[in-house]
Amino acid sequence: MTIWRSAETWRRVAQKQLRRSQAAVATRNWRVATVANQRAQAAIGRAAAASELTPKDEQVLASLHYDLTEIHSVGGNLYAALDQAEKAWQLYHRLDPTGGDPAKVNNTLRAEDEQAVAHAADALARLARLRAMRLLQSRRLADEYSRSSGHYQPIGGQPLSPADIQEQAWVREHAELAVTRYERLTWISTRYGEPDLARVRTGRDRALAALREL
Repeated sequence: MTIWRSAETWRRVAQKQLRRSQAAVATRNWRVATVANQRAQAAIGRAAAASELTPKDEQVLASLHYDLTEIHSVGGNLYAALDQAEKAWQLYHRLDPTGGDPAKVNNTLRAEDEQAVAHAADALARLARLRAMRLLQSRRLADEYSRSSGHYQPIGGQPLSPADIQEQAWVREHAELAVTRYERLTWISTRYGEPDLARVRTGRDRALAALREL
């Protein structure tokens, strides 16, 4: 019983710090957001040490990673943002009752299921955008290297490597998948609508725009 109370105490701390972090992100107070985020993650770690992680714990962790993605993106740290985006999406995907299948979205009857689908699709669109940006950045770095070495060739004249082609295909497929899933959700949901879908579409469009620059 003592262990259970200890775990629940840490979970309450994590929830409180998560709310503080999210409020700070909303007001663009990045320092406060980062500190609160770190405290929330530490609290979840303490809860996990005292008992098994629950789906609610994973939801909190996913939210924390999602917020850190924004914090690192604003700070210009693409690779740290991408690392957090990967972690956020993996957790949200695990919690998604549809398993990422748009055809199963119509089966989400409970509010918490709708939220899980929305979060997973939103996180996937963000991840696709950041992966597209990483691919574009790596191409630009290669362009700068060739320029400095005297073998300059514009990005458009450089053939994509097999790995780049595979990454390009992943981004295109998953950016579109995120939008399809969110569209299906808005058809059945009274909670999620066009403004939410527009945000995901914007993420998709930015990902595809980055690919067009390759």
